[in-house]
Amino acid sequence: MRTARTWPTLGAALTYLGTSFGTYLKAILLLQGVSVLVVFPGLAWLFELALDQAGVEAVTRQTLGEVLRSPVADLLILLIGALACLVVLVQVGALLVIAHRLAHREPVTVRTVARDLLGAARKLLSPQVLLFVPYFFVVLPLGNVGVVATVVRGIRIPRFVVGSLLETDAGTWLYYGFLAMVLYLNLRLVLTLAVFVTSDASVAASMATSWRLTRWHTWRFVVLFGVVLAVAATFLVGVVNVGLAPTRFTDRVMPDASPLVAGFSLAAVQIAVFVVTGFVAAMLAQVVVVALGVRQGEGPDGGAIHSAPAEPVAARLHGPRWVRVVVGIAGVVALAVLSVYNTSVMTDIGNRSETGVIAHRGYPSRGVENTIPSLEAAAAARPAYVEIDVQQAGDGGIVVVHDTNLARLAGTDRDVYDLTTAELTATTVRAQGHEATVPTLDAFVDRAQELGVPLLVEIKPHGHESPGYVEDVVALLQAKGVAGTYLVQSLDKGVVEQVEALAPEIGTGYVLPVNLGRLPATTADFVAVEESSFTPSLLAEAHAAGKQVFVWTVDEPAAMRGYVREGVDGIITDLPTRAAHERDAVVADTTLSSRLEDAVHGILSW
Repeated sequence: MRTARTWPTLGAALTYLGTSFGTYLKAILLLQGVSVLVVFPGLAWLFELALDQAGVEAVTRQTLGEVLRSPVADLLILLIGALACLVVLVQVGALLVIAHRLAHREPVTVRTVARDLLGAARKLLSPQVLLFVPYFFVVLPLGNVGVVATVVRGIRIPRFVVGSLLETDAGTWLYYGFLAMVLYLNLRLVLTLAVFVTSDASVAASMATSWRLTRWHTWRFVVLFGVVLAVAATFLVGVVNVGLAPTRFTDRVMPDASPLVAGFSLAAVQIAVFVVTGFVAAMLAQVVVVALGVRQGEGPDGGAIHSAPAEPVAARLHGPRWVRVVVGIAGVVALAVLSVYNTSVMTDIGNRSETGVIAHRGYPSRGVENTIPSLEAAAAARPAYVEIDVQQAGDGGIVVVHDTNLARLAGTDRDVYDLTTAELTATTVRAQGHEATVPTLDAFVDRAQELGVPLLVEIKPHGHESPGYVEDVVALLQAKGVAGTYLVQSLDKGVVEQVEALAPEIGTGYVLPVNLGRLPATTADFVAVEESSFTPSLLAEAHAAGKQVFVWTVDEPAAMRGYVREGVDGIITDLPTRAAHERDAVVADTTLSSRLEDAVHGILSW
């Protein structure tokens, strides 16, 4: 069996692509257009219908059980999963079918591609389709090797889960071990879809074939994909710099023209990104097909794969002249519409209210989280609030600590609810070269008042509290005279409602580590959303309901600027000094080029 040599494979793939890139672009434009106009709205509608059947606004940690208890909602979610699998097959499979037909000098038309995809789709009508579910929704998106469909591109491990794992040595090994396993599976199964859509093989047989053909050759695919992505990234950097140049120029000499120039530039960059990502998708599909052919004994010098696509095949893809005219007009109209829309966006994102910076557990890199030194370090950054976590000790005292178990910070495998307040406050905690002792909430509030820093207190029930736990926290805040200036939040909706009933003067927040859907029903004054669950529509819905939105835990400078421009009310971060700097820079910067740069960064990140 022949080896999928790197440069000949790339050369052959590039030859096919060079003569038929227009075909791929049309296919990608059609697939993405159908996805945006039909598929995504359809899947969103089905998801909303499932939520309505379950009687909830969103899937959260607390509503998941209600969703699972609704048979109709479960059936709808299964339907959504099945349709999503079909969409992935069509989006990725279409490019692979085109690549296969070009390599074998077979006609490439909408009809022939649809016919091949329909034949492949029929094979999904078996229990083996269940093998594709983890492949499509775990291996493909998390490994991100090869062609990835739009519908699964946003799937990722939430940042708070990653952050929690990286806090311990065992978690770090687990996280990177999992990523290594997913990457390995991705590389070994990279030929699966190509085999599936270009042969009579079943799902299981396609996976088995890919596994066999990639044995001892995974590194070659790393090189193949790496070269393609590196070239595309280099080209994109150049495109972005060219796109930013006109706005940077008008910022200096004609500021009044900058919104229009920025809008047009952003539209041009968006189209360029679409073309480049189209090139990457097409090139990767062609690479996979050529590599598959070589591994099966085909190649430029023999077998079914030819050195270049036949001209008659490529010519058939152009269609009638009027089609090309319509496509050209559509492109011009798209550029004009995008330019007009982006001009308003560029102007609007500079007119945001100031976003508050909230120090997450103090300043963890300058003091052990949730300790007095960490509070003191955070106070120097002048945050809007310092966020802390409180739990009840075994004797009823309230202490400031995040983990229920002390193993991570104190190196002792004991739980907070098994220790007295005295034992906890005598416990030394260590992290990042710092050490301190566990403070009581009483002592923490006293020091915060001395520093003039208000607190955002997160009540964390561990399941062993006394009935008056929440009342004790509220009573302490009231006794200290800070109930009207502090905020209280919790993952537990019942705790939030209890705080509101006990002290209406306290601002309350509902913490959402996961939120799929609309804004959950809550009487809280704000919602604290983990980054992966934040959406502009959620922000708009919350503001329309008179509620604020805090996002956690935001530590990337570009993300900080993005949330400020979005108009979120608070950024919860481990880096309050950097967040304040980025926030102030966005507020003070009246030029359009920086806004355009952040917008472009958002496009590239997606």
